[in-house]
Amino acid sequence: MRVLGIFLALAVITALVGFGVGALKPRLDMAIMHGVAAHRDATVTSIAGVVTNAGSFAILAPLSVAVVLLRRWNRPADDIALLVTAAGSAALPWLIKLIVARPRPTIEQLQQLSSLSFPSGHATQAAGIYLTIAIVLSKTVHRGLRELLVGLAVVIAVVVAWSRVYLGVHYPTDVAAGLLLGWSWALLVFHWARPSLEQPPP
Repeated sequence: MRVLGIFLALAVITALVGFGVGALKPRLDMAIMHGVAAHRDATVTSIAGVVTNAGSFAILAPLSVAVVLLRRWNRPADDIALLVTAAGSAALPWLIKLIVARPRPTIEQLQQLSSLSFPSGHATQAAGIYLTIAIVLSKTVHRGLRELLVGLAVVIAVVVAWSRVYLGVHYPTDVAAGLLLGWSWALLVFHWARPSLEQPPP
């Protein structure tokens, strides 16, 4: 029930933000996108095309399962929380996109996508899943390495978000919302809902 409550609350809050962004039509969104498009470079474009795949669910789903298998179910609550975070990180942006129905940017897109834009699914998934993996793995290492893992997870998510804007498939507000949504979902599931997974059934 806690997981469902978090899911619905984040979906409603993010959808309301999406409606607000759509109504305001922030000029900064397009200004940033035009600025980025004007300075595209072949080498950077190639890098962005590779980096953006780090936020793909086709990669993150197997990665999450692999982490669980490698840990040999040593901490079941942690492993379940990781799988729940992975599933929710894909389901949340999908649902919110249907509600908000924000079209993709009209600027030249380096990847042709026909789906809706707000929030960024790649940014949400990268933020939520990498952070949860870092938290799970950091439980068995010393503090310095723990901070490094979490920092690396944050950097990967931010770079994925940047790649979506660079490729012209998302507005900056799409990826900002995706990052906040993914991190909020991961932290709330892991630190608030996970303890209930440790309780034996009645």
